[in-house]
Amino acid sequence: QILLPKTAVVRRRQEILKAIEWIGGAPVVIKLIQGTQGVGVVLAEDLVSAQAIMEVLQSANQNILVQRFVKEARGRDIRAFVVGGKVVAAMKRTSSNPFEFRANVHLGATAEAIKLQPEFERIALKAAELVGLNVAGVDLLESNEGPVVLEVNSSPGLEAIEQATGMDIAGEIISFIEKKAAKSK
Repeated sequence: QILLPKTAVVRRRQEILKAIEWIGGAPVVIKLIQGTQGVGVVLAEDLVSAQAIMEVLQSANQNILVQRFVKEARGRDIRAFVVGGKVVAAMKRTSSNPFEFRANVHLGATAEAIKLQPEFERIALKAAELVGLNVAGVDLLESNEGPVVLEVNSSPGLEAIEQATGMDIAGEIISFIEKKAAKSK
């Protein structure tokens, strides 16, 4: 079983309140469908601010996700880097700002290498497999219910995880591709 924060896609203004109600009410995380490095991700503490944020984004013709806020993660997440069905590196990211819920290194979070607990590793591998990715950055949160998959990145950045772990992730990817190419000859 893989847990995800309850999430809804909102395409029209009249869907906003229904989506927020369906996921359990505010606070909620609002995300642009296409974003990177934490940009386009906002925490709405209450229903009024959630509706206002979503209306602004929709006025710019943006489809958005509204997602249950996992408060207990407290500005921390885990990135598991999967290559060829193996977790080759993992890091914990922690926001340096106590008021920031996003744990993106590009927003000032710190990153440290970690050894994944077996349950987190199993879930990261399964998540990458389910979306059909040989190379993926799987972002996980520590919730009261256990590991939660926040997202699976098909084009994860390498800089932060290579710096945090000292691993040559790019080399791991190249090695995987070379082995796969050799098998197909």
